[in-house]
Amino acid sequence: MIKLRDILLIFIIGMPLFILAIPLIIIFIPIKYLNRKRFEKKYAKFLTENNGKNFFCYNNKKNSKDYIEENIIPNLTDGIEIVYLNGKTVESDYNIEFVSEALYKLKNYNRFPHLMKIRNGKLIDKSINNPFYNILNSNKPKSKFLNQIHTFFKQNDVIP
Repeated sequence: MIKLRDILLIFIIGMPLFILAIPLIIIFIPIKYLNRKRFEKKYAKFLTENNGKNFFCYNNKKNSKDYIEENIIPNLTDGIEIVYLNGKTVESDYNIEFVSEALYKLKNYNRFPHLMKIRNGKLIDKSINNPFYNILNSNKPKSKFLNQIHTFFKQNDVIP
């Protein structure tokens, strides 16, 4: 049971610490806000500069990594960039901060592998987890799966 004496002690120590922290809060909140706005502008520029790019994203899940690297990636058409998640570490030829932001903002995330494309300065994504594991677990031909990937990248999506 908390005693009145304990509450007073917390209040006596906590209130001065809070008062001392107010100037730091007043300084750091606007700095954090401005840094975020700057980053969002750079990210928007990244999306604009990379308009038309296509990305195939996969991770280091043991039962799929080797199959993807041996059977899927070699059969992707040129112009599809590879993004590999080695645990929480993103490996890509593109700016890691921006690729991480893109992965964080996935709207249709349902595990990996995942497709992303940039059209008209916007990121469009699609999970291909279910179709991928259907071919992996059923030993079905990969051609239909590869067609799904290529169809996604060829579609002209209208973004509101």
